[in-house]
Amino acid sequence: MSLFSRITALSALTLSLAVAAPASANLIVNGSFEDPDVASGAWKSFDASEVPGWDGSRIEIWDNYNGETAYEGSQFAELNSDPGTGTAFSIFQDIATVIGQAYDMSFAYQARRSDTEVFAFSVIPEGSATLSWQLSNHTTDGWKLFSNSFVATAINTRIMFTSVVPETGTIGNFLDDVKVTVAVPEPGTIAMLSLGLFGLGMSRRRR
Repeated sequence: MSLFSRITALSALTLSLAVAAPASANLIVNGSFEDPDVASGAWKSFDASEVPGWDGSRIEIWDNYNGETAYEGSQFAELNSDPGTGTAFSIFQDIATVIGQAYDMSFAYQARRSDTEVFAFSVIPEGSATLSWQLSNHTTDGWKLFSNSFVATAINTRIMFTSVVPETGTIGNFLDDVKVTVAVPEPGTIAMLSLGLFGLGMSRRRR
């Protein structure tokens, strides 16, 4: 097959992927806190070891309790969940990542009692610099969605939430629908790449 034919075939394949790129799988386990199951209209506090995928402090899980409904599914977590520890609450999950690969991340969040509540969200590559965001722009009247991206600098990356205000109190900071996925190029980007390859093929053919 000639160079022109190979580039043309690659361009056609790339364009087809742009039209029908499959959704990337969520690398976060139990990101919507649906496991373990809590009775509808109730809440329960769990050791992190009892909540699949998660580690760290105790986790309080609600199932459409006290008029609060989940962003996704029927359950969600309250980060500030266990009195008497005297330290900030922190829950985290370690995921396998590929160095140099871009990842998209998102989660839903809401305050329980007031808009003064604050928590930190961190992306911690093993042995590398931490990325961190402090979220204070949330209220009690509905879920907000955080979304961003990062490029992995290690083969293991920790996704972590930590209470800031209140640091040790037990009221504040609902979380739901935590996701980390491999970033998929925008269809327009793929199409431009294909057109570039096609133009390269045409230029070589003319020569």
